[in-house]
Order: sequence, then C-alpha cells, then structure tokens
Amino acid sequence: MKVEISQHAKRRLVIRGISENLILDTLRNPDKTLFDEETGYFIAAKKVNDKLLIVAFQLSGDVVRVISTFLTSKLDMIDRRIKSKRWKLI
Repeated sequence: MKVEISQHAKRRLVIRGISENLILDTLRNPDKTLFDEETGYFIAAKKVNDKLLIVAFQLSGDVVRVISTFLTSKLDMIDRRIKSKRWKLI
C-alpha cells in the first residue's frame, strides 16, 4: 500500500500536532473502518489515549490518499454518525 498525504492533510497534521507515523499506524491498524456517504471518503478511526483519531482517505488502486485528519474527544462520534446513516461500517 502506497500512502500519499494531501497538502491540506499535511497542514492539518502540523496544526493539530499529529505525527505522520500515527496516521500510517491508523491506516494500517484501524479500530474501525467506515465509509462516509456524504463525502465518498473512507474513514479510519483509532482510539489514541483519551481521544479518537479520524483519518479521511480515498482509495485508488493500491494508493491511499489521506484527505484530512483530526483528533476529537467525542468518543461517541462514530456511533452518532452511524446512527444518522452518514457513516457505514465496512
């Protein structure tokens, strides 16, 4: 798997203090993988300490392109988005 990180995502990593290694680990070993019905992006989610790391990405063949990422303290975010039918578990 080849991983590309968009310029937007790179800026977000710096602003939010998230390491590229953490992103790669989340993509390779997510706690959950979802599909966002609204954006068409895939979502890799992983609990990191007391927060939830969300990584939005696209797939193109064997290339994973990271679109954006963020940490949230809202640990119920996945359940709420599944309940609203925005996200689907894969």
